Amino acid sequence: MSQANAFANQVYVVNVNGASPSGVGESVIVDPEGTIMQHARGGEEILFAVLDLDRVTQLRRYGTHGINRPWAQLRDQEGLLPFPMFGGAHFRSPEWSNSNTAGQRSGVTSA
Repeated sequence: MSQANAFANQVYVVNVNGASPSGVGESVIVDPEGTIMQHARGGEEILFAVLDLDRVTQLRRYGTHGINRPWAQLRDQEGLLPFPMFGGAHFRSPEWSNSNTAGQRSGVTSA
């Protein structure tokens, strides 16, 4: 799940899970292309990674593995995807997908 979320959203994912005996461990740090950078096992362990946030910007601009730009593809469909169950709301792409800056907004807006 962490790899899929990182890849689909082109973000770093740090998934912290409880260590054994009360938890199963398996904490991970995943890069924006879905590659596991660090992986803990079942026992107590410390994970360390440097997160290059400029890489997120680069991937969103040029695509994951140079081919996939999910946010740009959604932006191109903006307004075409109605959500009748939410009173006719439409998908609104994040501000950063419309420019070269990284914003925080995304979601659904009312029609």
